[in-house]
Amino acid sequence: MKIFSKKYLTLPGTALLLLSMGCHSGQKDSSAIADSTNKAQIAATDSANKAQISSSDSSLKASKSLKEDASKFLVKNYESGIYEIQLSELAATNALDPDVKNLAINMVAAHKAINSRISAIAASANFLLPAALNADHQKSLRDLGKLTGADFDKKYINTIVSGHENAVSDYKDAYKNLSEGDTRTFAGETLPKIEDHLAMAKKVKDRIK
Repeated sequence: MKIFSKKYLTLPGTALLLLSMGCHSGQKDSSAIADSTNKAQIAATDSANKAQISSSDSSLKASKSLKEDASKFLVKNYESGIYEIQLSELAATNALDPDVKNLAINMVAAHKAINSRISAIAASANFLLPAALNADHQKSLRDLGKLTGADFDKKYINTIVSGHENAVSDYKDAYKNLSEGDTRTFAGETLPKIEDHLAMAKKVKDRIK
């Protein structure tokens, strides 16, 4: 199975130090490290801006909160994208049903494209993204790899349906609540694609029950 490339976006030295410390401590997964590093980066940037502009504390706090929401959305859905890719690469090889196999192949291509766009948005905002799966997703991937035949197909398709149901909710929430900008635009443009993925997965799920 192809392993998703592990790379981090360019960040200031302090952020990279935080990342290094977190990785070696083993106490946080890659997504948690990214979230905490981005939060610190946003706080530092907003503090610098506050010293240069005459904005109220309330407006700065609101701006900071929206930036944190955007970074968390990108981190969560990038990691989920890695998970979808690795699940689907496994299914593209191991699935028994041809419809499941074809869906998996489509999911790999689609989520690589989505993650590529998330990477570009995160880079422009100087946000860190996770380079590895969280513990729950690692376990889920291992568990799927132990199955074969119809059991494998059903587990994979159930996981894909559940994941895309959660993603649809996340993307709707992001488009509704984030401020104008690249992340909100991305959420609005990508939501129909995620909904299409969910519809395709449900169709396959209904057929192989």
